[in-house]
Order: sequence, then C-alpha cells, then structure tokens
Amino acid sequence: MYEARYVAKPDFDRFPGYPIAIGHIFEETGHLVNGTLYPPLMYNLHLVVRGRGWLKTENETLELLPGTGFLCSPHQVQRFGSDSREPWEVWWILFGGEGLQAMFGDKSMGDVWVFSFEEHERLEGLIRELWRLAGLSSVPSVPKKAALLYEIIAEVMLGAGDLNAPSTRSLEQNMRRTAEYMRTNCSKRLPLGKLAAFSGLSPAYFSRSFHEAMGVPPLVYLNEQRIELSKQMLITTTKPVKQIALEAGFAKPSYFIERFRLAAGMTPTAYRAGFTGGNAEV
Repeated sequence: MYEARYVAKPDFDRFPGYPIAIGHIFEETGHLVNGTLYPPLMYNLHLVVRGRGWLKTENETLELLPGTGFLCSPHQVQRFGSDSREPWEVWWILFGGEGLQAMFGDKSMGDVWVFSFEEHERLEGLIRELWRLAGLSSVPSVPKKAALLYEIIAEVMLGAGDLNAPSTRSLEQNMRRTAEYMRTNCSKRLPLGKLAAFSGLSPAYFSRSFHEAMGVPPLVYLNEQRIELSKQMLITTTKPVKQIALEAGFAKPSYFIERFRLAAGMTPTAYRAGFTGGNAEV
C-alpha cells in the first residue's frame, strides 16, 4: 500500500524547514523510483522500518535494512526500490526550506547520504506523530509541524551513522559529528565498537581518524565530556559524588575521582566546595 498526506504551505515563511508531504509504503513489491530529481530547496528523507530495499548511489548499490535510511538533496538523482521477495516498509518525508543547508552541511553535498539509526523505533515514533499532525489543518498545528520536522532532522544528524563509503574530504566532518554525538550522549555506555559503528568505520580506523581530527583518542575525549558533565552536576545539584559519577557515565566512582583529579587538579568534593562553601554531600 502507498499512503500519503500533503501539507499546505503556511503563510509564515520564516521556518528553517517545513514538511510538504509525508508517506507510508508497505507491501509494495514493485515500489521503484528511477531518476527523480527535485528542484532547489526540496529534500526527501526515507527511513526503513521493516523488510528490505536498495538504493543506487554514484559509486555503489546498497542494501537497505530496518534501521537504515537515506537523504536525497535537491541536486541528487534518486534511484531506489523495494526488494521483490521481502518488500520494505518505509516512511518518507518530503520537505523544503532555506534554512536546511546549514543543518545538513556536507550530508547534502555530493552523493545521496545513506545512514543507519540504532534507535530507529524512537525516530519512527516522531515520524508517526508528524503523520498525525499532517492530517490536521488547524492554525495551531502549523508551528508544531515545523518544530517536529526540525526535531526529526536533528535526531538523524546527531544519531545516525554513515553507510556510504567515507571519502577523505568528509572524514573529518564525520569525526566531528561523532564527537558531537559523544558529547550529547556521554552519560551513556559508549564502547569503542559502538562509536566506530556510528561513524561507519572499523574500530582501528575510527580510533586513528578520531585522534587525527580531534587531537585526542576517542575514549580520552569521552572522559573529558563526562568530567565536564560532572562539573555541572557538582555545581547545580546536591547529589552525592558517587551518584554523580554513575550518572555522568563512569562505571566506578573511584575511577571517576581519579580522572577528575587529573583533569581539574582537585577532587570532586573540593571542586564543589569552591562553589557551595563546603556544605554539599560527599
């Protein structure tokens, strides 16, 4: 089946981006797009949630499985389709806006950007909510549609890993995007293998490339972000140091205290005392 909802263009034209249409495709063995090219300022985002499909780039043909997707930008020819034996279920969003180029950066240049998304159930939930809003024509729904589209794009940019073969030109941008992902998720468990998968590289190549781009190894950078998070918590909360260590992403409070002392030149308790007068819990 092929379902689509179209969204009327709002009179207010200052949104960085706004949905034009959203669709849901499933059980369509013959679904095929071959050669479509969109006009300037128009983008097409797909997320595969079940089944299989494929996408042809300038360099290769990629198999698309659940948790993968792709972004087609205005100048890129679109060639993709569903697997005939295991047809995909896919959500797509057609959208436009003058403020989107800055968000996508190098992802909208060159070839179609193909990505993987580990927590695709959450992303699918956001898309389903946009589907619901697309069925409303009320004025209050207009800013909600724009805001939700922005959230979906931000989720993809921060949480997706590249599936395209990385080029030298984009490798540094890939590392910086991975560093931003590490900064915003530093309280979570992020082993080297998971970070490498996010970047679309092997662990050894990722570790070397990250060090070259950021000046420090990935796990050193991750600890730095956790220390910065713990500093904020020490100043703004009265939580015990042991609890802060765990919430900042450190498995062992003793290791946290050791790394904190090396980074700040003092213990977490002493650091907190400088802001609280020494009355906070240890």
